[in-house]
Order: sequence, then C-alpha cells, then structure tokens
Amino acid sequence: MKRMKYVGVLLIHLLICHVALAQQVKIIFDTDMDSDVDDVGALAMLHGFADRGDAAILAVMVSSLNPWSPGAVDVINTFYGRPDIPIGAVQRFGVYHKSRYAKALCEQFKHNTPPEGDITDATMLYRKILAAQQDTSVVVVTVGDLTNLSNLLKSAPDQFSGLEGIDLVKKKVKHLVCMGGRYPADTDPQPWGNFKPDPGATRHVAAEWPTRIYFTGGGAFADSIPTGNIFFQEKYRHTPMAHAYQLFLKSWNRKWHHSADIIAVYVAVKGYLPYFKSEERGYNHIFEDGTNVWRLAPRDDRHYLISAFADGADPGKIAEKFNEWMTPQGH
Repeated sequence: MKRMKYVGVLLIHLLICHVALAQQVKIIFDTDMDSDVDDVGALAMLHGFADRGDAAILAVMVSSLNPWSPGAVDVINTFYGRPDIPIGAVQRFGVYHKSRYAKALCEQFKHNTPPEGDITDATMLYRKILAAQQDTSVVVVTVGDLTNLSNLLKSAPDQFSGLEGIDLVKKKVKHLVCMGGRYPADTDPQPWGNFKPDPGATRHVAAEWPTRIYFTGGGAFADSIPTGNIFFQEKYRHTPMAHAYQLFLKSWNRKWHHSADIIAVYVAVKGYLPYFKSEERGYNHIFEDGTNVWRLAPRDDRHYLISAFADGADPGKIAEKFNEWMTPQGH
C-alpha cells in the first residue's frame, strides 16, 4: 500500500514537472550588448522569467563585433546561475559599437569568455540549436542588429540539418520578436538603433523571414516605461546589472532608462497582453538606409506591430512589474 502511494506521489510530481516544462517558452535571445544598457535589463528579465519557470533560454547570440560583448553576456548568465548557456557571435562581417559597460563587466565579474577567445559562430550555433528542437517550438527575440538573423536565413545545409536556413527557420521557429524602429515612422538617417547600422540585413529579414514577426518599438513608447532604477537600491548595487546601469547613466544624470529591449522580452515570453495592443494592418516598410515607416496597406500577414498601450494600461504600473521581473531571485 505504501509502495503504491509512493508511486502515485512520484507520478504526480513527474506530471507537474512535465506540465511546467511544457509551459516554458523556448527562447533564443539575440543582442548587441554594447551601445545601450537596456540589453542588460532585457537579459536580466529573461533570466527572471527563467527563474520563475516561464522561459527556457536555449542560447544567446551577439550581433556586435565588440570583443567584450560576449563576455558581458556571460557575466549576466553566470550571475544568474546559468554559465553554460551557449553563446554565439557574429564573425568578421558585422557592426562594431563602443560600449560604456561591456569591458567593465568582464573585468569585475565572474565569467569564462575571454575577449581573445574563440566564440562560436552565431550562424552555426543557431543551426545547431534549432535543428535539435521540436517543430515550431522556438521563439527568437532580437534586440540588436539583424546581422545574425540575415546570415541564418542565407545559411546552407550542414552537419546539423539538411535544410537551407530559411527552411530551417520556417520549420523550427514559432515566431520572431524584433525590437527596432520607432513608430509610426523613423526617418532620421543617422545610423543609431537596431535597423540602420546594418540596413541590408534589416531589409532582408523584414522581407524574407518566413514566420510571423512582432515588431516592438522604441522612442516615446519605450521611454514611457522607466526601468532600471531598482538596480540603484542598496541590495542590488553589487550586481552586474547595477554596475552596467550606473556606468551607462552616469552622464545622463538620472537613475532610470527606457524599456525598449525589455518590452521585446516581455512580448516574447508573455505575449503582448494585457499591457499592449497589436496593430495588424499593413506592414513595416524598411528603406535602403534602414529607416522605416509602418504603412497601413498593403497587408503583410507576417508583420505585426506592438508599439501602443492597451486601453487602461498604466505605464507606471508596467514599469514596476518589469523592474520586479528584472531583479534576481535568491542570488
């Protein structure tokens, strides 16, 4: 009788574990981790979701040629107790951005990614990770340049999969969440943001990515959700996130920052409700220089825009919740 009871309890625990794993969103996070600090907040919140059982982080890809960026990613992964998350980076042909915090994080916090070390090619790692997953099970969220995603689409069959890159994406990816642009339009040709540093990659991904794309916006929309201020509290001031935010915001003379990349992570893991609404008319038109405008016609069934609040949503309350998810649990 006791044995049957033990078996029953064991089966219940196994069922609970199975359900929990099934509810986790499988995420590949693609970041530049250099010129802005909301990448740090976004990766921190992704780990917060993983701590709570909402997400499984399959890999982190770096779209920047800054040699300290992969190490900064590793610092955050290690701090959250996930030092073995695979990290890939763009090779040779990519965009280099300066960073106020990447090198400092690598020099002051534990990690295992020296700048002179061999970092796995992002395209190869994408193909390896995707090939091993169930069909339409992976959510990709990009908060940096779109170089890695363009390279993935153009990739050839290899030891991991006999499929061309675009077909591998179509088979394995559920959808893409892409932080970039300002809406309804960004016509400033200066090469800042995620779309304009590598405009060819941006145009390629917007035109050819074979699954649904949720574009999330920056600008005033992201500014209205001020986050990161929680890292200035005493109990968090010795964390890598606090160090990055303090270094980045020193010249701004403030203790908060916008939530552009953080919004994208929220949408990737939780969906856009209840805080935001989706624009399902039209498409994201990318010009040759990477500037963009959301045109309401014709309709592209792949393109969706998340750059406005749902009726009744309070940006201040959203910021409080985002800050809560960004903070470490038990670290």
